Amino acid sequence: MKKMVWFVAVLALCLAGCTPKTVLSQTYDFNQMKRIGVMSFSNERRSLKGVENLFAKYLIESGFKVVERAQLESILQEHNISVSGYLSAQTTRKIGQILGVDVLLVGEISAYRPARTELALTATRRVEEKPVYTQDVMRLPDGSYAGYVRNVGTQVSRSTDVRPTEYTINSRVAIIAKMVDVETAEIVWIGSDDDSSSSALDAADNIARRLVKSFGKELAKREKGK
Repeated sequence: MKKMVWFVAVLALCLAGCTPKTVLSQTYDFNQMKRIGVMSFSNERRSLKGVENLFAKYLIESGFKVVERAQLESILQEHNISVSGYLSAQTTRKIGQILGVDVLLVGEISAYRPARTELALTATRRVEEKPVYTQDVMRLPDGSYAGYVRNVGTQVSRSTDVRPTEYTINSRVAIIAKMVDVETAEIVWIGSDDDSSSSALDAADNIARRLVKSFGKELAKREKGK
């Protein structure tokens, strides 16, 4: 029990500071993790619908066996199992038995800012200088007079040109994902990340790729240290 309390405390501190962005359980035997069930992420944004599929994609690319969300939810509905909100040990154990998965990947969109276009006024200052001339008359050696033009200074004019400029602020997304052991409902891995892009789904894709890559690196590092 003390180990579990310590692990949860470490998770909270790491997620608060976002360094590192992922934490791996030091006591869980990941060799028993053969199949991962990817659940629907808590998400109310239509622009991020199906974000859990991005995690499934990168998990498969990394060599993990994945039961994808649609298949998983279909089977759970057949057995009248609800997975919204808190997952009890009894629920996760039942899911594991039905689907033959060892861990569940669950997550949530913890923050979201849509892309938006804003208008700003841009002022351009101009300074223009023009020479100033005047006509004058001078007397020639033979006593006659002749007209000529001479420069008497410079005329300086200043103006400001104000024009509207349109610019785009990228969408920003933050995601928290965690893996839960189906037997004990213990969190065995948790990670958070955020990203910005012109598309919210592109930002989510970047997050999924980085978190799964970080998970794989941590597993490899742990195996190497044994």
